[in-house]
Amino acid sequence: MTPVHVNARVLSVASNGQRRVAEEIITRLPSAIPVAPHGAASGVRGHLWEQGPLLLKTWDKRLWSPSTSGPVFHPNHIVTVHDIAFVDGREWFSSSFSTLYDQITRRLAGSARHLITVSEFTRQRLIEHYRAHPDRVTTIHSGVSPNFAPQPQDAVAALRSRIGVDGPYLVAFLGSDPRKNTARVLEAWAQIHPRFPEARLVTFGRLANPRVFADAQASGAPMDGVVHAGPVSDAELASLYTGAAGLVFPSLYEGFGLPILEAAACGSPILTAATTAMPEISPPDAHLVDPRSVADIAAAMARLLEDADEPDARARRRDFASAFTWERTRDAYVATFEKHFA
Repeated sequence: MTPVHVNARVLSVASNGQRRVAEEIITRLPSAIPVAPHGAASGVRGHLWEQGPLLLKTWDKRLWSPSTSGPVFHPNHIVTVHDIAFVDGREWFSSSFSTLYDQITRRLAGSARHLITVSEFTRQRLIEHYRAHPDRVTTIHSGVSPNFAPQPQDAVAALRSRIGVDGPYLVAFLGSDPRKNTARVLEAWAQIHPRFPEARLVTFGRLANPRVFADAQASGAPMDGVVHAGPVSDAELASLYTGAAGLVFPSLYEGFGLPILEAAACGSPILTAATTAMPEISPPDAHLVDPRSVADIAAAMARLLEDADEPDARARRRDFASAFTWERTRDAYVATFEKHFA
């Protein structure tokens, strides 16, 4: 394939879902030539670098921007848009951030040679909000790392021992990002924990931020039965999923929702939101809830702890997740690049 220069600004920021997608695809594209800024890459400086030095350096090249923003005047540019939460949930961002990304995405929707989205949900939002022509937007789902697969029982037992959990448990991806719905998850757990005193809610993510617990405690939600796993590797997270009664992921807004597929690839039951992109990538037996209803979340958590899995349920979830591979994602990118780049 003809070389493709990559706007690699996202690779210099803290690890997140968009960086993960860019890394997984770049490592599988021999023709990719990353172009990264020197020094600060976030905020206004990062955007100025994209609109100036990156534009000049790649003006006569094929350019792929994997993280929503990029040079709006580039003549041969394909952009991946993960979501438009900065439009759909302005309350989660500063006014300046929302306005800037809205304007950049609006320009790119008109000027880019083609747009790629990670879900059909985001594709429809680009068509609805920015009037992007449907023929100019392609959905390419993300993949699941092969690290996420059922783990041996001794690995699960070792992780249980490390975090001090010997009974049934649920796994929750939590953090200080308000979209992750941390306060409602903790409030729902507080409601059901008296019914399941032997159970634990095991959290991972950036819950190490003490403000998250402080806010929950201030709201009156007790932290009984909550265990934070601390930093976990992919292998440890796979063990966590393998032994869990279910993943609790009722996010308020997701352009994709990779933890859903990673947990499903390990066979774990799924509790997630019936909104945005989450139903699109959830196995058929997922518990879909109203993420703004604590009662809905609590009832689904209780069902996960009460109901035993059918004998082949975990195998069916693994089969569902197996359709989402990074190799398939790469092949779809290659096909899109070959079709739409000049």
